[in-house]
Amino acid sequence: MFWFFFILILSAILFWGYVTSNLILKIPRLPLDSNPKTFGHDYELFKVTTDDGVELEGWFIPCKKNSQTTIVVLHGWGANRSDVLASTLFLNADYNMVYFDFRNHGRSGGSKTSLSCLEVQDFLTVIRYLKYQKSEYAKEMGVYGFSMGGAIAITGSSQVREVKAVIAESPFSSFDHIVTRYAKIFYGIPSYLVPITLTFARIRLGFNPEKCAPIHWIDKLSPRPFFLIQGGNDLRMPVSEGQALYDKAGEPKEIWTVAGADHGTIRQDFADQYQHRIHAFFNRYLK
Repeated sequence: MFWFFFILILSAILFWGYVTSNLILKIPRLPLDSNPKTFGHDYELFKVTTDDGVELEGWFIPCKKNSQTTIVVLHGWGANRSDVLASTLFLNADYNMVYFDFRNHGRSGGSKTSLSCLEVQDFLTVIRYLKYQKSEYAKEMGVYGFSMGGAIAITGSSQVREVKAVIAESPFSSFDHIVTRYAKIFYGIPSYLVPITLTFARIRLGFNPEKCAPIHWIDKLSPRPFFLIQGGNDLRMPVSEGQALYDKAGEPKEIWTVAGADHGTIRQDFADQYQHRIHAFFNRYLK
C-alpha cells in the first residue's frame, strides 16, 4: 500500500511539474500583424543563427539621415517584433532601427522559451550581427525593451560595451518572482506549488534561469544611462518590481511611473509624453 501511494504521489508531482513548466517553456506563437512597409518604411529582412543553432529573423530599418547609431527594440513574452513596431518606429527619424523575434516567438526558430538566458543569447547574436555586418550603421547602440524584452535589455546590454543607453519598460526583476506572480494571477496556482514548476523548468532547460534575471545584472550597466518606465497600476509588473531594479541601478538613471497605467497601456494612453520622453532620453545620450 505504501508503494502504491508513493508512486501515485510521485506521478502527480511529475505530471504537475511537466504541465505547469510547459506554461513557461512552450507558448503559442502569434502571427506578425504588420511590418515596416505598413507604416511606409523601407527595411531589410535579416536572419542570424545563435551559437546553439537557432535561426532568428528580424528587420533592419535604415535611417534616412545616414545615422551611425542603431536602436535595438525587444518585444515581450508571448508577442513578436510587430507588437512593438508601431509604438517605437518614430525613433527611425534619427536612428537606424532593429527588430527581431526571440526564439520560439514570431518567425524565429526554437522550441523553448526561458525568459532569461536563452533570450540574452538571442540578443547578443543580433548585436554581433550589427557589429560585424552593419558596423557602419552601429558605431554605437541604444536598446529599448518591453516587459520580458526590458529584462533582457538590462541583462544583455550590461555585457555589450557598444550599448550606450538602455530603456526598460515594465521589466521583471527576478525570474522566480515573475513565475510565482503569473501563476497566481493567471492560473490561481498557490505559491507553495510553484517550486515544483521552477524545478522542472530548470531541469528541462538545463540551467537556472534566475542567474540571468536583471536584478543580478542591473548594477553592471553603470555608467551607461538607464531609463525605467512603468505603470502605476500594473499588476503583472508592479511598481515594487521596477523599484527594486531602479534602486540597485547605478547613475545616471531616470524613472517615469505613470499613475493609473496598466501593463503595455502607456504607449497608447500617454502617446505624446511616451514618445517625447523616449526620444529625449536617446537624444541626450546617443550621438
